[in-house]
Amino acid sequence: MAKMVDAIDRFNNSVRTLLILLLLIAFSTVSYYGWSVYNEKELEIAAKQKEIEQHVAKIGELENEIDLLALRLKLLKVDRRVGRLSVISQEKPDDAERVQSVVEFVELDQQGEPITEPQQFKIDGDMVYVNGKVVKFEDELVETNDPLRSASIYILQKIYGEHQKPIDGFTIDKEGQRPEAYGLRDEPNEFEKKIWSNFWDIANDPIKAAEYGVRAASEQSEGMRVRPGKEYEVEIRSSGGLSINPLPEQKAT
Repeated sequence: MAKMVDAIDRFNNSVRTLLILLLLIAFSTVSYYGWSVYNEKELEIAAKQKEIEQHVAKIGELENEIDLLALRLKLLKVDRRVGRLSVISQEKPDDAERVQSVVEFVELDQQGEPITEPQQFKIDGDMVYVNGKVVKFEDELVETNDPLRSASIYILQKIYGEHQKPIDGFTIDKEGQRPEAYGLRDEPNEFEKKIWSNFWDIANDPIKAAEYGVRAASEQSEGMRVRPGKEYEVEIRSSGGLSINPLPEQKAT
């Protein structure tokens, strides 16, 4: 009888152990399945996120390429820059040796409409000079996809009087910034800022200019003895250089 009881106990223990093992196997199977399902979703989400990032990067590349082509077209299209110089006042203060001329400069587009805010300058004397530069880039030496390739960039640098040095004159185009004549939008994006920052480095450094492929960087100053109430056209172009010419007086209506 005792042997039978021992046998039954051993059998019960074996069954109990087997049940525990089966439960552990079942639990492990369910856990693994749950982990697999969860991990599969995580992997799917990660894959989708990577795909989105790749699409965003591609869109960014395409936007830069579009901006590059648009800027290149703009640079090639601008063959001159024109501004209007107006003499606001001209008088000789009691404590001054000569007249002081207050002039206003505004840049115009191809249709004669202002594209910059008017800038006013007080010039010592009645002889006003404008200093400009034309920077021409070679076809071969500039990288193929660079918007500066084959372009001629026109810079209006300083305005000053006959009793001033050009270096002490008033700035028209601010160094490091995009001249409005070449703008693609109201505010330059990072791409344009990089291009124009690069341009100013080249324009002001003869060594960089030679390395980059600048064919010519001709600088010129032109002067005009101005009269109060008169307006003058300031023009810089590749073929004719810099010029200042009086504008016809507008007839009263």
